[in-house]
Amino acid sequence: MRDIILACIGIVTAAAGCVYLARLLYYKKFGVIAKAEVLEAKEVIKKKGIVLESVAFKSSRADNYVHIMKYDIGGKTYEVQDKAGYTQPLKVGSTHLILCDPKEPEKFKFEEDVQKHITIAGALVAMAVVFAGRFIYSYLH
Repeated sequence: MRDIILACIGIVTAAAGCVYLARLLYYKKFGVIAKAEVLEAKEVIKKKGIVLESVAFKSSRADNYVHIMKYDIGGKTYEVQDKAGYTQPLKVGSTHLILCDPKEPEKFKFEEDVQKHITIAGALVAMAVVFAGRFIYSYLH
């Protein structure tokens, strides 16, 4: 029974990885490539605190940075905030290649991130399949 449960965990993990991989491949194959300029970089600050008795300790730190990107697609100019959440800000005025969703050009991903994530997701899906296969094999024998 333990082997079947572990095999199911591997299969569910592989399925979730395949869905994510399919979304990335959609951007890679059908995405419209554009050159985007960084207009602004903003810190996303999260405040955390602890209250002990009557003393409060508060701290705030930048967890990540979001950027306002400007790019042209089909004669229309877009200024959109990215959702990548980099830990270091991109230089204002620098240009980066992005892949835009052909149906909704306001949605985009950085091209270099898409390529890295395809490689990582593919490796993780392969490991999940091997994991599931190992427990299916041990259950059957």
